[in-house]
Formats: sequence, C-alpha cells, structure tokens
Amino acid sequence: MPNFTTEELTKICLNVFQKLKVPAAEAEIVTRSMVDANRVGHDSHGVIHLAKYVRELEARLIQPGASIETLHESAPIAVLDGNWGFGPVIATRAVELAIEKAKQTDISSVAVSRCNEVGRLGGYACLAADAEMIGLLMANDHGGGTCVAPHGGVEGRLSTNPIACAVPIKGQDPIVLDMSTSVVASGKIRVKQHQEEAVPHGWLIDAEGESTADANDFYSTPPAAILPFGGVVSAHKGFGLSVIVDILSGALTGAGCSQSEDARVGNGLFVIVINVASFREFPGFSAEIERFIGYLKSAKPAAGVDAIRMPGERGWEEQRRREREGIPIDAETWEQIQAL
Repeated sequence: MPNFTTEELTKICLNVFQKLKVPAAEAEIVTRSMVDANRVGHDSHGVIHLAKYVRELEARLIQPGASIETLHESAPIAVLDGNWGFGPVIATRAVELAIEKAKQTDISSVAVSRCNEVGRLGGYACLAADAEMIGLLMANDHGGGTCVAPHGGVEGRLSTNPIACAVPIKGQDPIVLDMSTSVVASGKIRVKQHQEEAVPHGWLIDAEGESTADANDFYSTPPAAILPFGGVVSAHKGFGLSVIVDILSGALTGAGCSQSEDARVGNGLFVIVINVASFREFPGFSAEIERFIGYLKSAKPAAGVDAIRMPGERGWEEQRRREREGIPIDAETWEQIQAL
C-alpha cells in the first residue's frame, strides 16, 4: 500500500482537475475536502472519490462554476440551490453563510438542494468551530442512494444520512462527532472491496435478510443492504435518527426525502450554526467543556482500553500520525488514480 504526503496527493488531484479545466478555486476546495478526509483517517471520503468526480464531470453531472442561487433568505436563514455544482464548494459556501448570519442573529440555518456529494461532513462543521461557533450539519442523498434497510425490512429505503457536529475548545482541537445514521458509511464498504477484505458481520444483510461479510454483495443484483446504526440489537434507534435527518435534509430543504432508485444521487444539506458568544463568553464555555472532558476521561477504563477518547480525538491523532508517516492509499484506488 503506497504512502503519500499531503502535498503529493494535493498536487495529483489539482493536476487532474486542471486538465479537466475546473476553475482553480473550486479545484482547491474539492481537493482539500478529499485530502483532509484522508489525513484524519476517513479514507472512505478521501481521494478514493477522485475517479468518481472525473466520471461525473465527463457525464456533465457536475457543473463546474455553477452559480449558487439564493431561493429565499431572511436574517437568520437561507435556502440555496446549488445548481448541481461541486458538493464541497456548495457546502463550504453554505457554512460560511451560516457563520456570517450567526454573527448577527445568534443562531442561523441554511438549507441546500441540487448539490452533488459533499464528502466528509465533519470538515465543514469544523469551519464553524474555527470561528468559535458550534456547527451542526446533516445530509441525505437527495432522495437517491437508498442502500440502508429500514428497521424490520431487508431492502434499501434510506441513504446513510450522516450527521456531524463540531464544538470549539480554546487552544485545542474541537470535539467532532461525524457519523452515519447507518451502522457504517457506504464508502467504507468500497474501501473493504478495494482491499479485498471481508466486512464485519452486522454491517450488511442480503436480499433474504441474512448477514453477509462479502463486500461484493453490496454491489450485486439484488444488492445487500446496510443496517441502521445500532445493528441487529438496536437498529430502531438508528432508523429513527435517520428518518429525522432525511426529513430535515430532504423535506425542509426541498431536495426530497428518500424515494425510488430513479432519484438522482446528490446531497440535500441542512446546516445549523450556533454562536457561542451570544449565550456566554467563549472562555467560560471552553473551560466548562475542558472540565467535562476531564471528568469523562477520569472514568476507570475497561479492560484492553488504553484511554477514553472524545468524539473526533482518534481522527486528530491519526492526522498527526499521517503527517509524520504519510497517507496510505490502497492499491486499487492508486491504480484508478494512475489510470486517470
């Protein structure tokens, strides 16, 4: 498995986008989104998507330079139409706009439709944390990508419907929750397939509702379905959370909730930004978060656990390790990138 520096991966992606005449500013945003995902260990949302971006550009599914239209706006909210531009570009603009609004109105929300896949949600939530605000994002697949079975069913009816939240801490990496409401993100199944590894039991069920560990079953006909978060024991909880995410990201934004396989796959996106300073002085808020973290970490660890880690902490540790040792890219992904 070859290793690359951040700079090497960035240069490779920018070179590909340049040859496809993607505007430089957009290419930089999309590249940063992918490479940052690899840096923190979210390889399912990293440069594994470069070949997909190229296919979608050639098929004119992605419109470089597309204008981001404001359909409706008031002081605390905005409803945007991305006109099927690059997802990371649209998502970045949506969060930046929400931050601008939260400075004036304390809490803001931005809804987005007609947006291609945005990639790792946690990276956008961190934009709010960098501004000493709390960022909360959720997304569906714009009505498509129905690969997750509803609780009690064996056929896909929901997308993975992720949710992310970043909480700022003065002088430290933010707390970052970044999770799918399914038991696993679909991209992680692609990573397992590329590495020719079995997926853990409890991720997938086949068309008969039986557990399968073969990643290829997810791409066969009829396809295996991903279970909701909670797996075989508590899938009703993940299912319920996924329904709410689908409503906020689909019905409220106008993108549409999960529906037939004919629906175009993209991301309906719902953003909320909370200005901490509107509620209390940031240093006091941050000090309380630090105290809270210390209390949680003071619990006696379970057998085999070296330390209790906060949401996102493993990702920051992985980022520092990969900055020292390089970013591993599986052989199949590297072959696809070379073929581009």
